[in-house]
Amino acid sequence: AHSVEAPPRSVKMLRLAVLLSAVCAITHGCPTILSKSQWGGRSPTCRTGMQTPVSYVIIHHTEGSHCTSQSACISQMKSIQNYHIDSRGWCDIGYSFLVGEDGKVYEGRGWTTVGAHAPNYNSNSIGISVMGSFT
Repeated sequence: AHSVEAPPRSVKMLRLAVLLSAVCAITHGCPTILSKSQWGGRSPTCRTGMQTPVSYVIIHHTEGSHCTSQSACISQMKSIQNYHIDSRGWCDIGYSFLVGEDGKVYEGRGWTTVGAHAPNYNSNSIGISVMGSFT
């Protein structure tokens, strides 16, 4: 019997990026994604790599204020990250990505780092949170 090795993680991530780019090109409606460096986020205090592909995408809301401008959303991102690191003792902001009402997506832990958003599912999911309260 001969075994076939799985492609390296970098190849899998490249495939995912190409797929997302193709979907965006077809739909013409991809939102702008601001990287952590673009919104001025802090560096994580630790990092655990995530195995991909993940099985779940978990949607949250921050239960905080709504933000309708980029400056308001950036301020909120910094506040959420500070709370998660300084008060909750997490390595970084808990979510993979956050969505503002300004129409932009803000990078949290991103595609390749385990989040802190859903106990028992963090290592096998991407966490996306919409900024604001929707209850």
